[in-house]
Amino acid sequence: MERVRVLVVDDHPLFRQGVVATLNHYPELEVVGEASNGQEAVQLATKLSPNVLVIDLNMPVMGGVEAIRQLQSLTPSINVMVLTVSEEEEDLFPAVAAGAKGYLLKNSTPDALDNAVLHITEGGVLVSPAMATALLTSLPVSPEPTSEAPNDLSRREQEVLELVSQGATNKEIASKLILSENTVKTHLRNIMEKLHVANRSQAAAYAVRIRLGH
Repeated sequence: MERVRVLVVDDHPLFRQGVVATLNHYPELEVVGEASNGQEAVQLATKLSPNVLVIDLNMPVMGGVEAIRQLQSLTPSINVMVLTVSEEEEDLFPAVAAGAKGYLLKNSTPDALDNAVLHITEGGVLVSPAMATALLTSLPVSPEPTSEAPNDLSRREQEVLELVSQGATNKEIASKLILSENTVKTHLRNIMEKLHVANRSQAAAYAVRIRLGH
């Protein structure tokens, strides 16, 4: 199995090196680089082409959210995992809106970080349990969710959206619905266009809010 290539970004050397050591402990992961701010992250990511970027938010020179925005434009195939101390909605929402597929707090366990990196690599989305309620009940999406799925979503698109909201990866959705992964990606693009959301995380939040009646 080819190892997942990871770039770690944090402005605190001691913490950053601890994350690097932790990730390198897992045989399925390989840290290919380190950066101390968002600007370095963008430069290194375009050069090293990692599978996953593990990034803090509040950093000098360029913060994490701006770095995520730039990377989504330059190298959209990179999966972004935010690793931060912040439990503030003001940090969570912009990060997700910018394109982050994961949001973990720095008090997470090493195994939780390993699992999160693998999960988003496979096409899933993951938010720290402490932040999940805020994301699913407060993330602004348009149009406003109702108690029913939008009529213009096909039955298959509704099935895909429901699985996305359960945290399923593209591979898992393809297996469950007996589709190719490319077909799943096409359905996801159509879903996001019809729901007027920017990314997979917002689509998942939309579906859960419908299910919960928010």
